[in-house]
Amino acid sequence: MKKQSIISMTRNEVKVYIEEIQNELQSQLSKGKNIDEFLDSTDLLDEFETILPDGEFSIFVITILHNIKREGVLNSILDMIELSPNKS
Repeated sequence: MKKQSIISMTRNEVKVYIEEIQNELQSQLSKGKNIDEFLDSTDLLDEFETILPDGEFSIFVITILHNIKREGVLNSILDMIELSPNKS
């Protein structure tokens, strides 16, 4: 999976990218990796960490780890990314 810059993505592209990260995690888990190994071996979440405030980043990580795909949760994360002063 290619790491992408979320700064230049549209809202829909970010949503698709989040789903790709979730799918990658699920793929790694199905191959026997655990969550800690995945987090230690990837930088896919790093840019999100710089853009999202701490509280929202925690929700983002939980969303990724638990493969949450509910529109309301994803829309809240996307709203926070769009509103972040760190995205500019």
